[in-house]
Order: sequence, then C-alpha cells, then structure tokens
Amino acid sequence: MDRAAFQTFHPVVPTILFVGIIGLSMFGLEPRLVAASLVFALLFALATQGVAAALDKLRWQIPLLILICLINPLFNARGSHLLFRLGPFLVYAESVAYGLVMGALLIAVLMWIENMAYLIGSDELLVMGGGVLPTVSLMVSMTMRLIPQLLSRATTVRTALQATTSARAPQSEKRSRVRVMDALMSWALEDSLERSDAMRARGWGAVAHRTSFEAHPFRMRDLIALALVAGLIVLAVFGVLDIVHGWDFYPSMTGTAPFGAYAPAIVLFAIPLCCIVAEHVWWAVHE
Repeated sequence: MDRAAFQTFHPVVPTILFVGIIGLSMFGLEPRLVAASLVFALLFALATQGVAAALDKLRWQIPLLILICLINPLFNARGSHLLFRLGPFLVYAESVAYGLVMGALLIAVLMWIENMAYLIGSDELLVMGGGVLPTVSLMVSMTMRLIPQLLSRATTVRTALQATTSARAPQSEKRSRVRVMDALMSWALEDSLERSDAMRARGWGAVAHRTSFEAHPFRMRDLIALALVAGLIVLAVFGVLDIVHGWDFYPSMTGTAPFGAYAPAIVLFAIPLCCIVAEHVWWAVHE
C-alpha cells in the first residue's frame, strides 16, 4: 500500500522527484536545509519501512555522524569561537558545527537514496529506459536484482552447509567463507547460462527494433504532475542557491534568508511523506 501512492503515476514522475530531492540535499549545505531534509527523510522511512527497519539503519548512521563531527575539528581548526584545546589541536565551535552539518547531510542523502530504491525498483527503471536504451536498462535492472539475490543465496548456502553434517568438518572461518563464495559463483554462472538461453529462446536480439507492452503508459496526468514537480525543483534550486550563498560557517556562522527561499525546498522534501499519509488516510476512510 505504501507504494500505491506513487504507482498511480508513470515511474518517471517519482524518479524526477527523488532525483531533485537528492540533488538539493547534496548541495544544500546550510543547517536549516539539512535539518529539514534529514527530518523528512527519516519520517518517510518510518512511514514506509516501519519503525524497526528505519531505526536499524540509524545504528550505523548515528556513529558515522558522531565520527564526522569529531574528526572535522581536528583537521579543520577554523572559526572565531574557541571551545577548548586538545593537545596541539584547537577546537572551534564553527568547526564542530560544520562537521555536524556535513554528517547530517551525508546521512540525509543516504536515507533519500534508500527511500528511492524502496519505491522505484528494477521494473520501473526498465520501463523508463526500455524504449530508448533497452540493453542498458536491462543490465541496470539485472544488476539491481543481482545484489540482493546473492545475499539471499549466501544465507541459503551457509544454512545448507551448517545443516549437512558431512560438510561440518572443523575448518577456519576463512575457509568456510571461501566455500560459500565458491558455491555462490557456481550458482551464479549456472544461472547466467540459463538466463541467456531463456532470453535467446524468447527472441532477444532477433530484430533491431521490437515492440513492448507498456505497463505504465504516460498519460496527461503524468505530464501535469511532472511539470509541477519540475517547476517546484527549479524554484527550490534558486532558493537553495540564495540560502547557501548567503550562509557562512567561517569565520563565524552568519547568514539569513527569507522564509520564501526555504519554502520550495521544504515543500519538495515533504511531498513524498504527504503522498504516503494521504494514501493511508484514503484507505482508512474507505475501509
């Protein structure tokens, strides 16, 4: 149900939306922008993937944030407000703030990428690029499927080895991993041969141009939604440029921008969450 709000549109619409969000999050190095991006990315992950899955990712993201926040003042001793001296290192408040914002920006971008991957799968990528670049689109979709498939098969092989008493001879952890990798590579090679035979049997590459079934036809509503999203991204880009150019971390944290400059970016960050909330409300009313 969480994907239903986005599956009603052509895949290019949510793709452009998330690409715009990720791009603005990457270049919007300003505390308020980064905080807004991080908050909406986390809320979206909580709404779509559940509390347990979203918080499980924070187990390594928060230590990464703390690490960046601690390392930056040691290698970038700049600022006007000295907090304390740590041996030969001078720790300034501006350096700590810069490291904190950079770490939060990195986590926000990673979370948006994970959110995008959760909603837009290999099938949607194949739909978007299948008509223009069918081979590249097929390779990308197969690659995206290959990584989780290998992880799942690795668990299967490891479980099978542990369950087979004849294969549980005393051996080092290194040899055990090599054994799992050997089984995985053999499985992957055999699977690739079967897949190539199946593609050849289905006529792949038999003709230069071939027709395909469009599971997601591009309609007028998709064009309108795409135009609105693109227009909002353009407005947000100008707003973010104004905000970032007016903000300085060094030598002191100064810079202000009108709320109107933040509004397009915040609205863009909030759109995915609003779509999910609206979908939940719709189902709650009609059930």
